[in-house]
Amino acid sequence: SKNPPHKQDRKILPEAMRAEMVKLAISGEERFCFSDFELRRQEVTYTAKTLELLCRQYPEEQFYFIMGGDSLFQFEHWYHPEKIMQYAVILAVSRGGVRREEMDSRAACLSKKFHGDVQVLEMPEMNISSSMIREKIARGEDVGEYLPESVYEYIQKHHCY
Repeated sequence: SKNPPHKQDRKILPEAMRAEMVKLAISGEERFCFSDFELRRQEVTYTAKTLELLCRQYPEEQFYFIMGGDSLFQFEHWYHPEKIMQYAVILAVSRGGVRREEMDSRAACLSKKFHGDVQVLEMPEMNISSSMIREKIARGEDVGEYLPESVYEYIQKHHCY
């Protein structure tokens, strides 16, 4: 994300550094590829607009948008949630202690309200977040167990946080 709307008031790493960490994280993994699609845009990178542009560029593709269960409960307040639902299937994963029953109920409600498809994925919840990792790094704590070694080395070398 080049200019994430929910981080306008926060200091984030330059896009080139964030891009390099993504490249390092997925290197050697054939199922992933790096895209600078959002980085080439100048405006605030709203999900709705990104998906609209992707659907125009790749009309034959089906897009999926993965979000945490905590975001599922804020989704109505996002920029044009109806467009997000128009352009992608929403995949929600448990995060932040949200119970499966609550997520299923919310997914059904949003699917109906915005005429889309929200699916709740079943997977083990991981008790980590990017903000937690950044905070640990700032305190000088070791976070090697949470990151690919190449990403951790990059963060240390460039004093990212």
